[in-house]
Amino acid sequence: MFWKKKRPVTDKIIHESEDKRNTYRYEFKDGQGIQIEFLGKRVTVINISSGGMAFKNRGFKKYDFDFIKFKLDIPNFKGKSTFFAGLRVLAISQKETCHCIFEHCSLDQHELIHRYVLEMQKYDLAH
Repeated sequence: MFWKKKRPVTDKIIHESEDKRNTYRYEFKDGQGIQIEFLGKRVTVINISSGGMAFKNRGFKKYDFDFIKFKLDIPNFKGKSTFFAGLRVLAISQKETCHCIFEHCSLDQHELIHRYVLEMQKYDLAH
């Protein structure tokens, strides 16, 4: 007869978010988000992942779409860092945050965002 070894109890990390993009994301500190133009309006990105991004609603509607282009300032990166893809508003939260997904995004562009998220997380931990 044998006994199953009990696993140690660990704290669960609960993230109360209405954002349902199931990818790692980088949360910008206040005033440090990337500026993009979406449907002719300048918005500041709240968070970004390889799946999409979020920003405050400025009169947008669910499923609005636009192509966006911006440059990522990636620490310790020497390649091209211009990001270009389609962006669609997937949901608008009660807090008036637009949760968006990338569309028409190449594998290279996804990898660029992954690299950005990783490098920014490493940078924040080091500083």
